[in-house]
Amino acid sequence: MVQHDSHVVIEPFQETHLFRVQLLINMHLSTMVPGWGLPEAFIARCLHRNPYQETTDLWVRERVTLCALQKQRVVAAAHLLRYGNGPEVNPSYQNVGDLAWFLAWPNASEAATALLVAARRQFAAWEVTREYAWDAGVPVGPFVGVPDVWPHVALALETAGYHPRAGKEGEEMVYGGPLEAALPPGSPPIAGLTLRRMMGTIDGARFVALVDGEAISQCECATDLTRGGALPALRGWGELSELEVSAAWRNRGIGTWLVRQAVAWHRLGGGERMILTVTPEDEVAGAGRFYERLGWRVLVRQRKGWRWEDRQVAEVLGTA
Repeated sequence: MVQHDSHVVIEPFQETHLFRVQLLINMHLSTMVPGWGLPEAFIARCLHRNPYQETTDLWVRERVTLCALQKQRVVAAAHLLRYGNGPEVNPSYQNVGDLAWFLAWPNASEAATALLVAARRQFAAWEVTREYAWDAGVPVGPFVGVPDVWPHVALALETAGYHPRAGKEGEEMVYGGPLEAALPPGSPPIAGLTLRRMMGTIDGARFVALVDGEAISQCECATDLTRGGALPALRGWGELSELEVSAAWRNRGIGTWLVRQAVAWHRLGGGERMILTVTPEDEVAGAGRFYERLGWRVLVRQRKGWRWEDRQVAEVLGTA
């Protein structure tokens, strides 16, 4: 499929596009976390199959990557998925068209618009029943939406009729930073508090704080974000997740002690920095101040759960 106007050419991804697509991805990624970047081989592999989405990727029936070119240079790119409608597919994914990620240079608004029109035409050709841009951003780390440092991407999506999930459910903060300010765990803050480390349910190790054998707090820490060496730029970073403290045990220093245990474990493996996400509700409740005391600050605020829902825009773009 090749589409032309006076300035922009839309065509399927070719191997010769890989260098420019990598540059497009990594320049966007560098605005979220300094030093992060994806190698060509990792990007190329994920365009054909995403081995890091072990469940949902099995439901994908078709995928295509579209590139917008100006003067023979890739200035915007989008990766599209069509999920099947068989009984093995989760109902929320059945016959869904997903704009898995979409990026464009800030000065390429015309190309971005043309690319999103082409994407919607592809969804129409696939005869999908729903269209999403669930993540829309770079598929790495805790980033699952469009960050506030990409206003040009958000504007292009909204102009094309995509909107994030409404309210606080569509927002998330990504915190990160070095480990220097996180002190050693020290003695347990309450009598009888013990620590158990086990395999995590998501990634990495799970740390559980117990009193008399009862779990009262837990968190997980992924200590290798390089995907076994596939992403060398992420070396030294860890990701903290699933931090919980039972209501009856809060405000007693248990969460701080547990997170320091995870940090100490990450340090033992050569870790130097941590990244994590915080919901708006948790931030208001004090999680932001808690992580700032550990030396971590907001890197980006992201909007997630994007969905196409504007029929009037479709009529204007000629894609209804």
